[in-house]
Amino acid sequence: MEDTFHKLLNRQINKYLSEDCKKNSQFQNFIQAIDNSYKAFERDKELMNHAFYESEQEYNQINKKLKEEYELKEQSIENLYKSLQVLEEDFEDSSIHEKEDDLLFVSNYLNKQLEKTKKAEKELTTTLKLLKTLLANLQTGILFEDEDRKILFTNQLFCDMFRVPISPDEMIGIDCSSSAEQSKHLFVEPEKFASRINELLEKKEIINNELLETIDGRFLERNYIPIFINETYKGQLWKYNDVTQRIKTQSLLVQSEERNRLIMNSALNAIIIINSEGDITFWNNQAEIIFGWKKDEVLNKSLSEIIIPDRHIEGHKKGMTNFLKTGEGSVLNKQIELPAMHKNGHEFPVEISIIPIQQNNELIFCSFIQDISERKKAENYIKRQEEKYRNIIANMNLGLIEVDNNEVIQFANQSFCDVSGFELEELVGKNPAKLFLYGVDNVEFLKEQIALRKKGISSVYQLPIKNKRGEIRWWAISGAPNYDDQGNLLGSIGIHLDISDQKKLEEDLKLEKAKALEASKAKEVFLANMSHEIRTPLNAIIGFLRELKRISLNSTQTQFVENSYNASQHLLSIINNILDISKIESGEMTLENKNFSLKESINNVITILQPKAQQKKLKLFATFKEDLYPTLKGDSLKTEQILYNIIGNSLKFTDQGEIKVECKVLENLPNLQKISISIIDTGIGMSEEYVNNIFKKFTQEDSSVSRKYGGTGLGMVITKELVSLMKGSIDVKSEKNVGTKITITLSIPKGNEIFQEKTLQDNQPISIDGVNVLLVEDNELNQLVAENSLNHYNCIVTKADNGRIALDILKKNEFDIILMDIQMPELDGIETTKILRKEFNLKTPIIALTANAFKTEIDNCIAAGMIDYITKPFIEENLVNMIHKHTKDRKTTKTDKKEKLYNLENIRTLSRGDEQFIKKMLTIFINQVEETIPIVEEAFAENNYAEIARLIHKIKPSIEGVGIFSIREEVKLLEISAKEQNTEIGELYLLFQNIKNTLFEAIIQLKEELI
Repeated sequence: MEDTFHKLLNRQINKYLSEDCKKNSQFQNFIQAIDNSYKAFERDKELMNHAFYESEQEYNQINKKLKEEYELKEQSIENLYKSLQVLEEDFEDSSIHEKEDDLLFVSNYLNKQLEKTKKAEKELTTTLKLLKTLLANLQTGILFEDEDRKILFTNQLFCDMFRVPISPDEMIGIDCSSSAEQSKHLFVEPEKFASRINELLEKKEIINNELLETIDGRFLERNYIPIFINETYKGQLWKYNDVTQRIKTQSLLVQSEERNRLIMNSALNAIIIINSEGDITFWNNQAEIIFGWKKDEVLNKSLSEIIIPDRHIEGHKKGMTNFLKTGEGSVLNKQIELPAMHKNGHEFPVEISIIPIQQNNELIFCSFIQDISERKKAENYIKRQEEKYRNIIANMNLGLIEVDNNEVIQFANQSFCDVSGFELEELVGKNPAKLFLYGVDNVEFLKEQIALRKKGISSVYQLPIKNKRGEIRWWAISGAPNYDDQGNLLGSIGIHLDISDQKKLEEDLKLEKAKALEASKAKEVFLANMSHEIRTPLNAIIGFLRELKRISLNSTQTQFVENSYNASQHLLSIINNILDISKIESGEMTLENKNFSLKESINNVITILQPKAQQKKLKLFATFKEDLYPTLKGDSLKTEQILYNIIGNSLKFTDQGEIKVECKVLENLPNLQKISISIIDTGIGMSEEYVNNIFKKFTQEDSSVSRKYGGTGLGMVITKELVSLMKGSIDVKSEKNVGTKITITLSIPKGNEIFQEKTLQDNQPISIDGVNVLLVEDNELNQLVAENSLNHYNCIVTKADNGRIALDILKKNEFDIILMDIQMPELDGIETTKILRKEFNLKTPIIALTANAFKTEIDNCIAAGMIDYITKPFIEENLVNMIHKHTKDRKTTKTDKKEKLYNLENIRTLSRGDEQFIKKMLTIFINQVEETIPIVEEAFAENNYAEIARLIHKIKPSIEGVGIFSIREEVKLLEISAKEQNTEIGELYLLFQNIKNTLFEAIIQLKEELI
């Protein structure tokens, strides 16, 4: 922060603000505003003091001159009176009549009178000049007029005030009858100025201190004095004083008083002023709020009648009396807490400061009062809490000690004494580490903990210790730094709990957990091996049955094959259910988070089960609400598995009527929809007792149901677990022989509609004709099943019996895709894939063919470099779709090699025939793509969605400019998905791979264009 702040503000900042607050930019702006207020106040104060000082100096000068003028005037008048007395005495002298006949005497007398007259005239002239000089030099504009309004005398100040362009001597004799009209333009109210002069001349009454304001901001004070001699009107005297500075000073004083009044009324404290009689003379707004009395209700009333409780009134009066006598008061000039009365009669605590002030020889008392009710409540609460915690510390079962900065025990509660075996006097003054620490290995650890306390950091840890009896015990210790009220570190506080029993239990639990993990691992290995051993031959059985169904058979053979195929599917379903339960129990069951269409998923399940419904002559259909969002985000396969289980059960237990699937939107929010899916059938129904047990493993209503309809009793258990994984709920309502309604409620986030559009495009008829496949499989039967399926779809198949043979083949040949078995002799699928990725640097898609459906196996496959997996026994359609998914772009590149991937029409239009411009634009595009694609790869490696979106946005206009329209939607989709960060990075990378392959192929073609 700046060091140029006002000194008072600097003092407060240094005292109360932390370094973080000082460095906070927003807080610095706030402090700067406060500093500006301080400095503005200081400037205003300096200006006011300067104005007062200048006014005082000028007033002193004027006063001095006036006194001098007054003394001179008095002296002149005194001289005039003396001259008159002299004349009167001469005229009253009777000796002149006694010597009338004495002509010589008369002549002498006349000569004496003449001499006296000349002498008097001379003295009178001197006096007149003196008076004129006095009037001319007065700091007041003077104008003498006779009865005809002709000027007898004026001074220069008057001429200056009224902007008269001639000298005062030239003004004498001028008629002033029209002067008011001529001068009125100088004043703010011109017409009033002129009419007022006429009014004064007509009334001929003395008027003093009339205030006039000129248009140039001056203020003139006017005095009018009519002159009467022997009651005969002889003219008038006009006197004008420039009082501009006085008026401005008065205005500043008024503003200052108003500012002070606003400040006092805006104060957060109540401000009350009383006189020496105890009567209230000031009562601010906060006083109204705190005490409930309005200002008009309390002014001039005794303070003791308003806010002082009855029991304190006498003390208040005695204190006032004592101060007035002695000048001393026990409650003055300090902050004290006292009770006060509210208007409604309730008493509450206040903090009050009373300051005596002497003003204009009058003593007043200014009180600053704050309602501290909430503070007192908080203090009382803290006090109660302190007492409570003090009691807790004294009586709790946790051992507590306080140590100083030298790790010397200062205090220990009784519980610590009990747990350690020592008495309090044996502990105080000792180092706890020397008393209790067990094991050399723990010395450094304890030093680290002590160092944390020095830094002000708390921690919780466990240590083995040795108590007084020599027993090895385990303590859980919570250590924290201990500070005083000023924030100085005093040492630390430790709370200790003997956890020896828990520690032993913990060790036992670890041992049991290890055994359980070992058992779980053994179970997983067993299930994985069993899965592999069962799925491998089952894959062959299902595969060969699938091949038989393609051959023309007679009706009996067809029936046998169909029954065998259904039996194998039932066996596969049982295996899948057992594995699903095992995954759920081991926590390996996870959910995907991809864009999908719920409507499409429901229709897919209905399409699969529709033949069975038609076989039983049942109506199976679904209804959807119009506000169902087209694209949601979740696990479509698990959703379909849930629906398949429930609708499959409905088909199994319904012999007539219908099965209806209702999909409703319960709540439509901006980012998700709360959806209910109800499956309603007219089947055999269930009893209430069985409904309550339907989600227990291997549970069916009775043995006859199992015999008639089959099943393991695991389907609904798996369904319930999957719904729970999706954070949803499932509700079952059923009535025996009437039907069942099962309702699933899920909250599913909304997805990206572009994905759905792309999915719809991808759902077009597919073909894998001519795809060159390397099949790596050691089992001859499974090898034959896969080969037959691939040959059926016109693929070119090369076989390898293990990973070693596959490596030899791949050294000489290239393939569009590799199907890799996992468990093989000599070199398994995982190791083979690692070699292909790291040593061969092979980019060809590798798909795992695994009989182990556990997540750990699948994670190992992906980690090794495989891009997808399919479990045995595989569904032929799924295998074909997967091969098409990972080879469609590669195939397109090969089959359409001669077709241009770009369109330069836009660039050619811009170039206007300039081939150099076209080549330059293509070169820029090629360089930009070749530089950007590796950076995008790095962003994918770092899972940096924002960087991916930025880079794709950067090259998108160039891609469109060069006319590579085949990937326009994919580029747009990749950018949006990366921005929203709501798609798995792996899914986005597959999309990017397609874009990258197309761009690099286009660049090869463009480079040929540049040659």
